[in-house]
Amino acid sequence: MKGLVVYGTRYGTAKEIVEEISGTLKDENVDVKLVNAKEIRDHDVSVFDLIVVGTGIKMGKWTKESINFLKKNRNILSNKKVALFISCGTANTEKSMAEGQEKYLDNISKEYLTNKPIATGLFGGVYDPNVNHGLMFKFVNRFIKKELEG
Repeated sequence: MKGLVVYGTRYGTAKEIVEEISGTLKDENVDVKLVNAKEIRDHDVSVFDLIVVGTGIKMGKWTKESINFLKKNRNILSNKKVALFISCGTANTEKSMAEGQEKYLDNISKEYLTNKPIATGLFGGVYDPNVNHGLMFKFVNRFIKKELEG
């Protein structure tokens, strides 16, 4: 069996997850190819039996490259075994896991896949304060720091 694992990542957590997924599939004798969604442009996905697609979630969204992969390959994916996963903060607490499953996995599969995925995975997010999270993060961080010091 040939497997393709496609991931979108902003800070590296999704890449760590796909490396584990890839290792598990290899242990099951699946010939696995691991590809960042940013680099998948010219790959023929029709040659794979199993396709795993996942992403980190930021501001409630999948990475655009992962969504574009699902959109572009919708017809091919309808004839394949497909699994989806995400990494996000809603998976960090049991209370919010159902919300994360519905919003980021169930709704995405309904919108971009013809068939229901064979599996979905909801993995917790990792917060690293040393990573550049963008302008809004800096603004909020400064505001909170000012309030705490004030």
